[in-house]
Amino acid sequence: MRSSVAGQTITESHFALYGTPVRYLTTSTALVDPVNELLRHFRRDLIDESGSLTLCFHAVKDRADIPVTMTSSACRLAAGTGAAVGDRRETNLPYQVFDDGGRLIADFSEVGVLVIDGSQQRADGYLINPHTMHESLIEYLFHLALIELLRRQGLYTIHATALERNGKGVLIPGNSGRGKTTSFISLLRSGYRYLSDDHPLMRDAGTHVDLLPFPIKINVTEETIAFFPELRTAPAHVLRPRFPKRAFHAEELYTTGIGECCRPAIVLFPQVVDALYSHVELLPKSRALEMLLPQALLVYNSEVARREFQVLVKLVQQVECYRLHFGRDILDLPNLITPLLEGSK
Repeated sequence: MRSSVAGQTITESHFALYGTPVRYLTTSTALVDPVNELLRHFRRDLIDESGSLTLCFHAVKDRADIPVTMTSSACRLAAGTGAAVGDRRETNLPYQVFDDGGRLIADFSEVGVLVIDGSQQRADGYLINPHTMHESLIEYLFHLALIELLRRQGLYTIHATALERNGKGVLIPGNSGRGKTTSFISLLRSGYRYLSDDHPLMRDAGTHVDLLPFPIKINVTEETIAFFPELRTAPAHVLRPRFPKRAFHAEELYTTGIGECCRPAIVLFPQVVDALYSHVELLPKSRALEMLLPQALLVYNSEVARREFQVLVKLVQQVECYRLHFGRDILDLPNLITPLLEGSK
């Protein structure tokens, strides 16, 4: 939907994520497609705008054009590089996060600034010359703002791949290089259904935790592509260039489709080993929680952090957790994992 204000054309898109309506507005054509692509499975023609989350992203030409000022009482909460915010190497850029009277301000230096106001259910992004940015960076910044707002609606995320089979969910958390995406694709191609390649959603359902699909493009390295015949032979319009990896939509290569909301049954913490065969090691609940916590995105609001921690504790209590020692039998991984899943409660 398009409208015009003060001579500028505003493009408005509507989405709905598990009962939470989302409005996205922008005056920049460069900021339309990446967000619509990220949330394409959640598009709606109309939403109930009462209680909706609102995200407005703006294009500016220069750092000096960003209309964000902080008060003298603003407190810096964190600083570092994008690698500490997520696990996507293309976002390895400096950032600082401030709390200014309840507003969360994430400053990405010469890339732009995000302003997130949880009490107003609103986020504004000011990106410097977004037409020169790779779409994956725009998606990443929008996703950060969206997740921060969704947390306040009781929807949480974790850095993990996720699949579903016969109503049971599998979570595979971990950083790059641990075999997370490779093990995920091995299960996907065997008939498991796709939930998320990077950030599935979770919510507290009272007696248990629900695992919710957040289907986005699957990012793969050349090393991962080499393991799977269908990726090696995929045409360029399916396996698209995406800095610094390549990416594809699950439904364009695999026929199993997107999974349903489900209860997670097992969590696998992969670790590549120099061995012919893979094997699993059952983990104590306390150790599994310790390994899971670093995979949650940074939380800056103490009450939100408390609720999210409780969800992660409940998750670990309801599932079996394993260390997956991932060997060279990559295509045979389902033979190891499926019996575990079928035997779970």
